[in-house]
Amino acid sequence: MNNENTHLQAAIAAMQRNDMITATVEATKAIQSDPQCYEAYIIRGQISMAYGDKRGAAEDMKRALELRPDLQEQLSGQFKN
Repeated sequence: MNNENTHLQAAIAAMQRNDMITATVEATKAIQSDPQCYEAYIIRGQISMAYGDKRGAAEDMKRALELRPDLQEQLSGQFKN
């Protein structure tokens, strides 16, 4: 994880507080500041899936896996219908 990405850290903290709106905003800002930040795509994908946005979740997970294909097995169970 890129510890210098303050938006990613804010997204993680917001998720821990169950503040999904802030988590989504901060994850998006993390992606904007570092398009290679696969962790932010995962966070945003998890939130999208939790709120029924399967297309948004799939897009974010696809991008995360493009960046880190080694995570496929670890992440595949999180996004099943």
